[in-house]
Amino acid sequence: MSKQAVRIRPLREEELAKMVVWNTDPEVECFVDLGLPGDLSACLAWWAEMKRSKENLLFALEDEDGRLIGDLELAHICWRGREAELRIRIGEKSYWNKGYGTLALRQITHYAFAVLSLNRLYLRVYAFNLRAIKCYQKIGFKKVAVLKRAKDRNWKDIYLMTMEKEALIKEG
Repeated sequence: MSKQAVRIRPLREEELAKMVVWNTDPEVECFVDLGLPGDLSACLAWWAEMKRSKENLLFALEDEDGRLIGDLELAHICWRGREAELRIRIGEKSYWNKGYGTLALRQITHYAFAVLSLNRLYLRVYAFNLRAIKCYQKIGFKKVAVLKRAKDRNWKDIYLMTMEKEALIKEG
């Protein structure tokens, strides 16, 4: 594969069918704990709600050839507190481990800090998702907490990770 590139842009309605495929793929969904809609009509309703929201921004991720490979969201945006939760998914498994997530994260963090004037991003990631954790750490996210439930045998530990705009400015 040649030099990879990612373009972040608004997700379009005609792309929701592809999201449903990712939402119902157990190998993709085992890393995402959102319960995203598993059929097109529910996905359309979810997308319409997201578009109306001032606290959520939903994006598509395209590769260098314009192919939809994933989605990204800035969720629970607190405009007063200048922070948001970040969610990213590379739904096309053939694009895993090729650097697309890192490229997308660099773009979205720049957008969040420089364009939206946010000061802090946070995310939740399963402790077993080592590939994602490595990617997040590479671009500057830091583990700040572990969410555990001692009495729930089905619980999977989750790391809470944050990135501060101020820390990025100091580092680079």
